[in-house]
Parts: sequence; structure tokens; C-alpha cells
Amino acid sequence: MATKLDPHHLVALMCYTFKDNQDSSPRRLDPSLHSLQGGIVDSHETNVRTFRILDALAHISVSRKESQVVAIGLQLNSRKQEIRLTVAENEKVTDGLVNHLTKIWRKLQVLSVEYEKNRGGRWDKSELRSPEMPKKVGRSLKMGIFRDIYQYSLEKQMRRIDKWSKGLRRFMKELLKRRVFLHLQGFELSLYKAVVALLLAVEVVSKLHDNPKDQLTESEWELAYSQSILANKHVKIVLADRKESGCEILAQELGDHLSQDPFQLRRALEKLTSLSRHIETLFGFAHSPRLRPALRYRLFTSAVPKKAHTVELPTSPEEWKSFLEVACDKHYDFQETHAVELAESFGSSKWVCPVHCECGLIQYLHAKQGNQWDYVPPFSYIGVSKLSCSACRIWIETFNEQSGRRFYTRCSHGKWYWPWGIPRTEGPLVGVMARKVLDEYLAYLESHKLLRSNLESSCGSSDGASHGLSDDDEKDAEAVGAAIVQDRGGGGLGFFDDK
Repeated sequence: MATKLDPHHLVALMCYTFKDNQDSSPRRLDPSLHSLQGGIVDSHETNVRTFRILDALAHISVSRKESQVVAIGLQLNSRKQEIRLTVAENEKVTDGLVNHLTKIWRKLQVLSVEYEKNRGGRWDKSELRSPEMPKKVGRSLKMGIFRDIYQYSLEKQMRRIDKWSKGLRRFMKELLKRRVFLHLQGFELSLYKAVVALLLAVEVVSKLHDNPKDQLTESEWELAYSQSILANKHVKIVLADRKESGCEILAQELGDHLSQDPFQLRRALEKLTSLSRHIETLFGFAHSPRLRPALRYRLFTSAVPKKAHTVELPTSPEEWKSFLEVACDKHYDFQETHAVELAESFGSSKWVCPVHCECGLIQYLHAKQGNQWDYVPPFSYIGVSKLSCSACRIWIETFNEQSGRRFYTRCSHGKWYWPWGIPRTEGPLVGVMARKVLDEYLAYLESHKLLRSNLESSCGSSDGASHGLSDDDEKDAEAVGAAIVQDRGGGGLGFFDDK
């Protein structure tokens, strides 16, 4: 029987346990609880705004329709006026991704310079907004950035469109059947405007999907850009309605009417506007005087090398049963069934487990690379194109505890994925992480009444070594008790009579 639990085995176990369902871990990062080290300026409020920008940069770096996640780290050397973006993927970072990111950054720099020229020193920092540049200049620069990002991310965006646009059309058609169009107002009117703008933009860019060799005309890109930005405005209003529950209320109403599950209206709107929403975040980045230092400095980019581990899992029900008994510190009946299902689920003993991008990036930034950036502290927030999985959440928590450094992503989606690789397979962090994953597994078992809680357990005393009877004394005491029971009624019932 194994005596040491490998965190890879435990992550595989958790993936089986939750089967694409979310665990009960907290989802959101509260920036107010963290010290944001390595910030752009000496201002918590300004540095918090950088979160969305790093996430946006990661999001626009995704081009493949599936199985691609990107993480981005930031370092800024104000003395040398240099900035470095470090990019990581679950797979290998391509030159095309680095070139795309560099190209967009430089265009944002041009846009930022134009804003600064128009400001001309007239901006008062007490004002909420700085002056806008001439409409024609700004629109042309923004549309160029929009087009470059859309063309790079087209494959991914078309996957979102294919998945959500038909359902959204059907939903709106049903809504309009039940309402008189002229009577639409408030939330429903904003929803109508949002969907119309969305679908107009979708129809234009879908031409590229149908005929990738074709090129859109300038007027078509203009339409796609303007309708996408308009959709962002109305979707923002829709998602905030009735304390962020308006979508769910309306979807439930129509679902009840059609006797079917509610349409995921909120998710459809979020997914279909995700690319243009992040593009608009980057426009805000270029417009911000407070964030201008990041776009004024010389840019360096680097890529984290791909890293993966070959992991051997148990292959037979007997091996999985042995593993479960070690994990639970005891045999339970449910382990027989679970062991058979685990052997069927994972089959092969050898798995190539990629290191997820946010963990690989953090490990890379923490280690010495033998260059000038070893002495520039990275920004503690890591931008990600997708929420972190639960295994990454636990690894980052453990890393922060063990290293003394602090890194964060925006939140976790609470799901477990396999294969998953730990960045380093040696050192105390590995054992601590294994313990944390095991604790969550045992908590799950207890919540489902499969495992007794510690208070109910018959394990050894919390005082340390056992101070009970010896084996011989225990047998003697049982014999004495049996004799007394016999004297008071034979079968034992008389022993429990009222005295």
C-alpha cells in the first residue's frame, strides 16, 4: 500500500469526484485584502485598474477555438523606463502570439500618444475624464486595433457565435411573441437593442468564417466595430438590471412558459461580447493618464517554456482501492465502487500532464532567469484568459504561503481538470499542496455522509499516545462485564431494567 500521496493522483481523484461540477470554493478575489506589489504607480486604486487590462491582454491572445489558455505577467522598471510582458500557455507559446501581442501594444502606444497630444496639459487630475481626441482620428485608430484583434481571434470568436447566437435568436423571437414591440421598455428594451447590435456585428464577421480567404470592406469593418461597441453599452445595462438578476428572472419566465429549462441569457450575452468588451478595456487603457507610464516605456516580451510531467496513475481497481484507503486512513464500503469507476475513467497508467499557464508563469517569475529582470519585482496580479481551475487555486495559495511572495488571478471557476501538472515535483510545497487537496476531498466525503467527521471518528486520542487498556486487560474487563450481564438476566435485557 502506498504511504505517500502524490498531488497529481489527488487532482485526478478530485476530477473524478466532481465530474465537471463546481466545488464549493470561493470564486472571487477581493483586491482590498491584498498588497499589490510591483505596481505601475504608487496608488492602490490605479493598480487595481490594471487587473482588467492584464486580463484583457490575455483574452485577446487566444486564437484557437479550444484548448488554449493564456496568462500574462507584468514587470515595470521605472528607472530605465522599460516594461516586460511575460506570456505563458498550457501548451507552447508561439511566435505568432508574441508578435500579435507586441503589435497591439504598439498600436495602443500610438493611441495613447494621440490622447496625450489632445490633452495638451489641459487635464486636471481632479477631473473624472480627460478630453477626447478628435472623433475621426480616435475612431480610425480604434477601428484598426479592433480589426487586428478580431482577425487574430476569429476562430475562437466564431466558436462562441456558433454556440450561442442561435439560442439567443430563438429567445428574442419568443420574447417578442409575448410582448408588443412598441411596449418594450426598461430592461427589455435595452436587451432588444443589445441583441440587435450583437447580431448585426455577428452577421458581418461571419462572412470571414464562411469564406476565410475573403476580406471585409472598410464599411463592413466599420459596421462590425460600431455595432460591437454599441452592444457592449446595452449589455452592460442588461447585466446590471435588478441587482444583476434581471437576465435570470426573464429567462425563468420564458422557460416556464415553454416548459423547458431557462435559456442561459446572461452567459450568452457575456460570451458574445467578451472579445469586444476586452478590446474596449484596452481603449480605456490607452485613454488613461494615470496608466500612461505603462505605455510610454520600451516594451520587452518573453515566453515561458512549455513544461509537462509524465505521471503514472493507478491502473487497476485494487490499486485505486489501496490509494483510497490511504487517503481516507481507513477502509469504507464506497471505496470498492469508486475504485472500479476510477480504473475505468483513467485507464492508461501514464499521462502527460501540462503545467497550467498561471502556475508556470508564477514559477518562472519567481525563479532566477539570469537577466536584468531578475531584480525587477513582478506585479502580483496575473492576467488570465480563463478563470483558474481549483488545482491552480490551491497551488497558488500554497505557493504564496511557502515562498513569501504573493500572486493572484481574478478568481476560480471551481472545476477540476485532468491532466494537470504541478510546476515543480520536489520540495515542501508539493507535500503541503497534497495535504490541502486531500482536505478538500475528505470534506466532500463528509458532506455526502460517506466519511465520518473527526468528531465522530474512533481514531487515537488527541492527547497523543494511547492510554487505554492493554489487550489482556481489555479481555479481562470484557469477561467481567459479560459475567455481570449474565447474572442480571442472561440475554442482557435485565441489565437495562429500571433499578
